[in-house]
Parts: sequence; structure tokens; C-alpha cells
Amino acid sequence: MEDWPDGSLVHGCHGMVNRFPAPPGRPPRILGLFAHPDDEVFCLGGTMSKYVSEGGVGKIVSLTQGEAGQIRDVRSASRRNLGSVRQQELAAAARVLGVSDTQCHDIKDGTLAGQPEELMIDVAKSVIDDFVPDVVISFGPDGAYGHPDHVAVSRIATLAATLSDSKPAMLHAVFPRSSKLLVRLLTDWLEGLDGRFMGTGEFAHGLMLFADGSSMLGYAADHLAVRFYPPGTFIIEQGEPSGELFLVLSGVVDIQRENEDGSFTHVAQTGTGSFVGEDGIASGQPRNAHVVANTSVTCFVLSPGPANNSAGRGDSSEVDPFRSSAVPTADELPPGCIAVDVTPFAEQKVRALACHRTQYAIEADMFPPSLAIGLFGVEYFTLAD
Repeated sequence: MEDWPDGSLVHGCHGMVNRFPAPPGRPPRILGLFAHPDDEVFCLGGTMSKYVSEGGVGKIVSLTQGEAGQIRDVRSASRRNLGSVRQQELAAAARVLGVSDTQCHDIKDGTLAGQPEELMIDVAKSVIDDFVPDVVISFGPDGAYGHPDHVAVSRIATLAATLSDSKPAMLHAVFPRSSKLLVRLLTDWLEGLDGRFMGTGEFAHGLMLFADGSSMLGYAADHLAVRFYPPGTFIIEQGEPSGELFLVLSGVVDIQRENEDGSFTHVAQTGTGSFVGEDGIASGQPRNAHVVANTSVTCFVLSPGPANNSAGRGDSSEVDPFRSSAVPTADELPPGCIAVDVTPFAEQKVRALACHRTQYAIEADMFPPSLAIGLFGVEYFTLAD
């Protein structure tokens, strides 16, 4: 157990937050202070939705307009108008989370670490003094994955909260490395469908971006790769160990079963946006069919770890086909962290992420609810020193 500054109690990672601190008689006021539009979804999307739904008041502020970010969907913005589009995306995402008060400052994206710190602290302190929050949430000192702007905003927000008259509690969003595997969540979903999943190129692109972001932030522990296969090459060989899940990004593949006499039986043909390999992962048995590139094929590949080049084919090899030791056996939780159960708001978090079309070219209903809940059901924080 840890004490909030006002004496209310929160549970650590073996429990869940009891309540955020707030003066008696009113719900908490929560400020998210970040570097870019879209930072808010991963850091506090579920938590903000949870407390706003219970009467809390939220505000989300970005110190930049995110104009130096990538454009993942050419239809969503141009380099010239990306900053203004991302401001609109932040406002839309915040509305999904239940927040109507957003603000983007015009500090140049990518420069927070090099800006005069006193100036940055004054900007952040002005935001805090104007909103008078009970809780300020930003990145931890590591910036989630070392992004210089994230690291800078963590320091700026923490110092500003300390210097502000209202002295709000300062929470750092942390991203403990998870033991969850997207390959398992996706396989469970695919095996529960009535027939073979037939996606689209847009689905394939969106899932690849989603998986990359989830892996980078530690939500999932999968090894990710993109591979090219010329026509007539094996993508999967019958009899080899199962473990990799393939999402066809482009091209056409043939699924063929090899008979005992060496002849082949055609099973199916599929293409862009579809998965192959889920049956073997679900059963834990060797592959029951070949998957062969009919045309030039590109696949997005998810697995428990990188392929082990020493592993043989068929059932004669005793070498582990994947370096699965790279996957933690349990979530690696930092000491003294605070866990917030946001399971009922996980799908809302994905809908908010879909508003950031320039960064995540996904649709709100693109993925099954089990995927959102499996990855985003808990958010973690530490109380700043």
C-alpha cells in the first residue's frame, strides 16, 4: 500500500487503484500532459475514460502539434497540414475518452529536449495553474522507449507540478514488459471463427502498425518480421514445428497437403489480409500442410521469438525452433507501481487510437474485443518522487 499526498490509499501492482486523490465532496480533476497527440491513448486512455465516466473532469494537453510524425495513411494528411490534422485527431480521440478539453501548443515537434527548460516549465506550470488538477499524468523518466520528446516532457511536467500552487499528485505512466503474445491472442480469435478469416489490405496494414506499436511499448512480447517469398517457394512446410503466424500483406498463397505417396492435395487458396499458420499454433502440433507462394508474396510474421537457424525441419530435430527465452514468463512490474483495471474501457481505448488516423491506420472495429482487453486491460503508473 502507498499513501497519496492527501492520505487516501492506493493499492500497488498486486491490487488496483482504490481512488484518485481529490478534495472531499467532488470527483478528481485529471490532466494528461504530453509531447504529442496520440501519447494520451497509450498512457492514460483507459484510466481517463474510467474516472470521467464516474464524474471526473479531464483535460489533455500536448506541448507540440506532432507535425514531425510519420504519415501512415496518405489520405489522412500531407506534410504541410499534418500539425493541424493531428490537433483535430487529438480532439476526436479525447471525445471518445470522454474529454472535451484539449490543447496543443505550437512548440516545434522533435525539439523539446533542446528547448530552454525554464521556458518549458513555465508553459507546463501555466497549464497546471489554469486547470488546477488533482492529478497530472505524463511519461516516466524513460519516455516509454527513450523518445527524447517523451523524456523531456516527463521532466518538464514533474518539475512544473512541483512548482505549481495546487501541488497536484504527479503520476508517471510506465509500460512494464508484458508476457502476453499477440500471436496467441490472434490465434484464439481466429480459431473461434466459423470459417477462414478473409481480411483486406487495409486490415493487414492496420494490424502491422498496431502490432509494431504494441511491441514497442511492451504490451506484447512477440518477435515481428516482414518476409518476401518469390513464386514457388515454401512459406510453411508440412511437418515443421508450429509457432509463427503469417499475415499475407500482398500476393496469393496455395495451401497444399502432402500425401504419404508424395502427391499433393490442394486445400485452399488465399491472399492479402488473410492468416496462415494458426491451426498448428492452436493445436501445438507440427504443420499439417504446406503453404506455397503462388505469386510474389510478402508476409507479416509474428512469433514467440526470432527463428533459430539451428533448428531442423520435420520431426527429427530436437532444437527449439524459436528463441522463446526472449519472452518474459510474467509481466515485469516496476517496484511501487500502481495498476488501474481498465478492462471495461479497453475497447474505448482502441476507438480513441483509431481517431489518430495519421499514425495508426486502423478502424475502430477492425480487431476483436478480446485483443483490446488482452493487451489494454490494465494501465500502470508510478508516483513521482
